[in-house]
Amino acid sequence: MAYTEHQILLFFLILVRMTSLFIAAPVFSSRSVPMMFKVGLGGLVSLLIFPVVEPQTPDIALDWLQVLVLVFTEMFTGVIIGFVLGFLFVGIEMAGEYIGLDMGFSMVQEIDPTFNQPLSVIARLKTNMAMLVFLLLDGHHYLIEALAYSYRTIPIGGWQLTQLAVQRIMRISAEVFIIGIKIAAPAVVTLFLTSVAMGIIARAVPQMNIFFVGIPLRMLAGFSALIFGMPLFIYVFQKLLEQFENNVTYILQVM
Repeated sequence: MAYTEHQILLFFLILVRMTSLFIAAPVFSSRSVPMMFKVGLGGLVSLLIFPVVEPQTPDIALDWLQVLVLVFTEMFTGVIIGFVLGFLFVGIEMAGEYIGLDMGFSMVQEIDPTFNQPLSVIARLKTNMAMLVFLLLDGHHYLIEALAYSYRTIPIGGWQLTQLAVQRIMRISAEVFIIGIKIAAPAVVTLFLTSVAMGIIARAVPQMNIFFVGIPLRMLAGFSALIFGMPLFIYVFQKLLEQFENNVTYILQVM
């Protein structure tokens, strides 16, 4: 079967939007995921979506300047979907930093392979937990659904960045701190109560070396809060993921 120049160009533009999403989206954006895998996955999804998108798309003029503009707009459309969902993981990473600082792990850091910057071990733990829950809740399925839906609201060549979309993105970015506080709250409260209890014990038993006992006690309290708070974490993450999915849908509708 021979393909026309229009079909080849259309498939390439779909591939650009798909690959851009997988480069920017949570889980897939990690540097531990090979670039060839991202491109290959984008190509596979593009093949599946191509028969649906082709009848809805008029012929594209083979003008190199217009094609270049279309490539950049398709790239931005894919990136913005992954970028908005990425705010959720930034909030969770921030929650891990809060907890790690309170547990005394501020000096124990590793290099984050995603952003190539120092990250506390608790923040890495919370982020990895969030990635697993994201996959368990079929978040990766939603990414593909959002991309398929984007062709109904933003056909190829019909993209524009509206004021409503910019306002919603700015509001989502401002909610990152609130997300961090929500996720970190159970562990932070537990550690605060542990500190209060240690203070009372220090006053009641002055002979006890509270500094020697306090560090492992705070670590035990922190990890206990993380373990027993897992069901609450999954529940809150699920609600936040639904909220972010609604935000992505809204942005696609107003763009």
